[in-house]
Amino acid sequence: KGGVGKTSISSALAVELASSLDRDLNVLIVSTDPAHSLGDALDVDLRQQQQLQQNQSQQQPKPTTLMDPLTNLRLHALEVDPRAALLEFQSNLALFDVSTLSDSI
Repeated sequence: KGGVGKTSISSALAVELASSLDRDLNVLIVSTDPAHSLGDALDVDLRQQQQLQQNQSQQQPKPTTLMDPLTNLRLHALEVDPRAALLEFQSNLALFDVSTLSDSI
């Protein structure tokens, strides 16, 4: 359901956990929302960071570490394109050899 605050609540919770003084937690927040609003909620351009990684010939996108003093490098965020991830999964699945697996069992 759109507009009910899923991204807002989850990003606020991620910031709260990463900035906790009581716990030393590394937090990863991942969004598969096609609207790519996680970066907006965290006030960081995740798309630009991921494009830089792709230009540096990294196949898989890596989480962006937020550099703000509140979370002290403990909050990491990633926006995943669900369509691209599905296509990659289907491609990998097509390469999977079931007979080799069954022979090894």
